[in-house]
Amino acid sequence: MIALLLALSVALAPLEDKPAPPDPARVKAAVAELEKAFKSSTKDEKLKAIQKQSEIVDADVAKALGKGLADKEVDVQRSTIEALRWMDHPTAVEELHAAARTRKELRKEPPLFAALLRAIGQHGSPKSVEVLTDDVWTVVETSVIEARILGLGQIRTNQAVEALMDLMKVAGPQRIQNVMPYFRLALARLTGVDKGQSQQMWQDWWSDNKGKFKVAATPPELPRELQFRWDTYWGKEPPYERLKKRGERGQGDPEK
Repeated sequence: MIALLLALSVALAPLEDKPAPPDPARVKAAVAELEKAFKSSTKDEKLKAIQKQSEIVDADVAKALGKGLADKEVDVQRSTIEALRWMDHPTAVEELHAAARTRKELRKEPPLFAALLRAIGQHGSPKSVEVLTDDVWTVVETSVIEARILGLGQIRTNQAVEALMDLMKVAGPQRIQNVMPYFRLALARLTGVDKGQSQQMWQDWWSDNKGKFKVAATPPELPRELQFRWDTYWGKEPPYERLKKRGERGQGDPEK
């Protein structure tokens, strides 16, 4: 009997972990509110709608949010990027990919473009490898290159490792040492190996191992310094979740 109960609990666990789809009426209302807000000339109204409705994980909501990527206000664009960054849905990734491919003007705003690339990388989608490696060295600001490399480090496939190794080859001697800390972090996260900041050592290792190596599904434990850098860059929860937790604390409670 005990064995049967354990078997049933294991079988049912994935069903319990999968969140229920949002109520269709709530989705419809969220889309309507976002569309209304984006037609408004008031930046604050747009920002409030983005923050409120981005908590609804749904394809239609993601598409409605995507319109904010084309807004004339940089703050609205940035808020939309962050909303889609934290929305765990394939359509959110599609909206971010579309912006990276078609909104070339974002490349003229490196901080915003870096935020977009980081949002793409956050999802760890294998489909993002092509986007993250597109015209890499046309925008050479540090934040943009960092977002591309660490974004690849989120994608747990051999294709991502291969892409990082290819980027190393084309970086050039004048640029490579400045970006090797990012390559090291991304590759250590993907491979569980640490060859430091030596381009040659990493390339030699890959040459010896690429035919037999497979990226593990679960990220390895990194040395403390590297793990701190990784966690600091990616964060662990969306901003609105942090705000919620602050609001839930009683007056005078310390922030944890």
